[in-house]
Amino acid sequence: MAAVPIYVWNGTAWQETGPTIPENPIKYQASAPTSPSTGDIWVDSDGDVTTGSQQFQRFRFVASGGETTISGADANGAVLAYTAGLEQVILNGAVLVRGHDYTATNGTTITGLSPALVANDVLEVFSFIAFTVANTYTQSQVDGLLDSYIGLRLITPSSVVGGTIGTSGAVTFTGVSTVSLNGCFTSTYDNYEIVSNIVSTNDTDIKFRWRVGGADNSSANYSWTQAGTFAATGTFAGGATNNDTSARFASSNAVNSQKFGKYTFFNPFATATSGYSGTQTYSSGTANYNGSVMGLGFNGTTSFDGFTLFPAAGTMTGTIRVYGYKN
Repeated sequence: MAAVPIYVWNGTAWQETGPTIPENPIKYQASAPTSPSTGDIWVDSDGDVTTGSQQFQRFRFVASGGETTISGADANGAVLAYTAGLEQVILNGAVLVRGHDYTATNGTTITGLSPALVANDVLEVFSFIAFTVANTYTQSQVDGLLDSYIGLRLITPSSVVGGTIGTSGAVTFTGVSTVSLNGCFTSTYDNYEIVSNIVSTNDTDIKFRWRVGGADNSSANYSWTQAGTFAATGTFAGGATNNDTSARFASSNAVNSQKFGKYTFFNPFATATSGYSGTQTYSSGTANYNGSVMGLGFNGTTSFDGFTLFPAAGTMTGTIRVYGYKN
């Protein structure tokens, strides 16, 4: 909607710019005042005044006499419309009392005017009208767009044992012998990415188990392997194990070592063969694994909704984030 013009009397003529502090009250009406004083401000009420998410409207009716009901087009051709309860009715400059001097319930008609209007009475109606902004999204529409987005998305587990869930969905834990994430795998995603940062108190590996319904799967169906390079000695073979009751998630050869890892989990929720592959970097002083590769295959077709990590000995402290690859 076009801006509503504001005019200031400069002592000779009306102009659109001028003093910002009027000497007399502001005139809000459809036509220019006939006897203005220098500094008066006139707001042309032929158009609506935008006020945030609403419109402020003014209607002006001149009575023929005997009217107790007002509706339809006013003296300027504007059709009466108001929001019940947000209207103000003024008769010849006096504010009428809602429910006593008039009734306004349907948004298009003012009824029950008492006493009835007499010829040349001026009845004005002021009201806020709901204003709808075009080409906008509702919250549900935005949520739908986000849900349909294809890509990597951070997932918040339904619950955690041995740790806490942050506002962003990250799981943190301190000095624990085990941490379990529940409800982080669903049918919404086929594959996931796990990012971990763990410090263990002992020279020990971090172990892994699948989890479903709040319980670990400790069957002898885990087959895992590890290989990589060591900063001091070059290439090494970390080992491979079949039919184990857990898998190696991260390795270590020093107390209080820090282990960074990123893993891709395949088909954990699907009733199909599941597993993971990933890389780990171990750090403790000058000793580092560079490009250590971890892999897991699980011999079974169980649908899993979570997983557990635990050190072979001692405790661990760290952070885990789970991301889903949107189907």
